[in-house]
Amino acid sequence: MNDTNTIFGAQLWDEIFKAIVDTMPEQLFPLFKEVFGKEYPPGTPIRLLATEHSTYPDAPQESPSSTLMDIALLVADTDYYHLECQMHNDLQMVLRMFSYDLHFALQHTSSPDPASGELTIRFPRSAVVYPDQNNSLPDCLRCRILFPDQSEHIYRIPAIRVQSYSLEQIHEKHLNLFLPYTLLRLKPRLKHASPLTKEELTAFINEIIVILEEDMVLGYLTRQESYDYIQLIIHASKHIFQNYPEHHKEVLQMTKPLIKLPSVELRETLEALNKIQDELTAKAAELADKNAEIADKDAEIADIDQQIYERKQYKAIKEKLIK
Repeated sequence: MNDTNTIFGAQLWDEIFKAIVDTMPEQLFPLFKEVFGKEYPPGTPIRLLATEHSTYPDAPQESPSSTLMDIALLVADTDYYHLECQMHNDLQMVLRMFSYDLHFALQHTSSPDPASGELTIRFPRSAVVYPDQNNSLPDCLRCRILFPDQSEHIYRIPAIRVQSYSLEQIHEKHLNLFLPYTLLRLKPRLKHASPLTKEELTAFINEIIVILEEDMVLGYLTRQESYDYIQLIIHASKHIFQNYPEHHKEVLQMTKPLIKLPSVELRETLEALNKIQDELTAKAAELADKNAEIADKDAEIADIDQQIYERKQYKAIKEKLIK
C-alpha cells in the first residue's frame, strides 16, 4: 500500500479504495450484493488480477501499448469484476470503461467454440465508484453502440454514488468501505455560513465508530479490519481538515480509544514478545553454534593431549628398555 501520509487530492481517495481491496477484499461482497445482486459467503476465493492490459497494435511492426485499470478481480473462480474510483463527473468515462472492459475480456475471457470455431468474449461486471458529492451524477453511465447490420446495444455501467448513502444505510447494508469517504460530506461545511462545529464533528465520528464496533460484534469485520478502517479515516481527516487542525485533532482524539482497545494493546504486546522470542531463539542458535565450535576445539585439544600423553608414555618405556 502506498504511503497515504504523502498523498493528497484525488489520488488519496483512489489509493484508499485500492488499499481496502488489497488488504480486505471481502469488504467488496456487500457492494457486489448492492450493485449486482450477487451474494458470496465468507471465505469465497478472491484473486486480484493484473490491472495493466496490452492493447493490439495498429500495425504488426508496432509495439503494443497498454491500458491501466483501477481494480480487477476474479471471485469464486468464475466471476470477473472491474471497478474504477472516479472523483469527478466525466462524460468520457463510459468510453474509457468500454475500452477497459474490452481489453479485459480479450485477455481473460475469450474462448473458442470447438464445434463452430466461433470466438466468444464475456465482459466483466463493471462499476464506477464516485466518492464525492456530485448532483449531476447519473444512476448509470450509458453508451449506445450501433453496428453496421443495424443492431445496437446499450452499454450500461452502474454509477455508485457514495454520498447518496446515509450512515444508517451504510450500516444496514454493511457497506463499510464507504466509511472513509463519508468525511467528504463535511468538507462543504468548513466554509459554510454556519461552519461545522466540534459537537457536529464529534457526533459524526462517534456514529462511524459505533458502526465499526457493531459490525465487529456481528462478525462482518475483524478487529484488525476495524483498525485498518480507522487508519484510513484518519488519513481522510488529515486531508480534509489540513487547514483546520483542531478538527483533525478532534478526530484523532475520538479514534484513539478504538485504536488502543485492550485487544489491540494485547496484540501489540504479543507481537513485541514474539519479536523478543525470535531474537532469543536466534541468540540461542548462535550460542549453540559457538558451543559446538568450542566443543570441537575441546575435542581437538583432548586429542592433542592424548597424543602428547601417549608419546611421553612411549618415551618413558623406551628409556627403561635402554637401561
